[in-house]
Amino acid sequence: MLTISAGHYGKGTGASGYMDEGEETVSLVQELGKKLQQKGVKVNVIIDKQSKNQQQNLTYIVKQHNATQREMDVSIHFNSAAAQQKDGIGTEVLYVNPAISSFAQKMSTEIAKAGKFKNRGAKQRTNLAFLNGTAKKAILIEVCFVNSEQDVKLYRSNKNQIIEAIAETLKSYFPNTAPAPPAPPVKPTPAPDPQTITIKALQQKVEAIFNDKEAVREQLKLGIQIGAFQPLWLENFDRGQLTLYDYIALTTLQYQKNISNV
Repeated sequence: MLTISAGHYGKGTGASGYMDEGEETVSLVQELGKKLQQKGVKVNVIIDKQSKNQQQNLTYIVKQHNATQREMDVSIHFNSAAAQQKDGIGTEVLYVNPAISSFAQKMSTEIAKAGKFKNRGAKQRTNLAFLNGTAKKAILIEVCFVNSEQDVKLYRSNKNQIIEAIAETLKSYFPNTAPAPPAPPVKPTPAPDPQTITIKALQQKVEAIFNDKEAVREQLKLGIQIGAFQPLWLENFDRGQLTLYDYIALTTLQYQKNISNV
């Protein structure tokens, strides 16, 4: 199991240039979390929705990582150079614990290959709050430079491949993972039976007639007058004891009486 987080907390909270780091880290981490789950990797996804400044954000992310059960911590960032430029600058992966340096190098290589970036490689950094504050082995991925026109162009063109490369490389750290089982097939909803529709429509019509109490009363009076049934049924109606099924039976008797009189 691993824990991943967006290194910032929304638009305008990170570096900016041809792309907004804060906005894109959130988007990338959400998609990466789904991809890892599809590959059978148990993952905790952390998105900071409450911080108001950088210090709060760093404190929140480190605290949330350390509160999870995991074997590795991963934070997603985008890098920034001193000034905007057209040329590509590339990807790099930062670490503090030497025990994970080779994995950091592998991650940088795979992202560079998927995104067609320059590979700046793995770099040890001892002054970053995330790497120093998390208790497990950790890497901080700098996907590319937001103020490199070429980097951003490559990132947008190859985003799906980059997500796949990150997910597959993280999966390789956990060799015993299995892909999530496929969702069960959705059974098509059968078309309604025309006969069922007809019967239902007839029932609704009969119920509507029965609910017209004045019309029912007049019909019962007529049935009594022609001798189709006894006055008892009108008395039951007045007492509220006549059911819909009684009414259907009485109208049938009335119809038969009318036929016999023809």
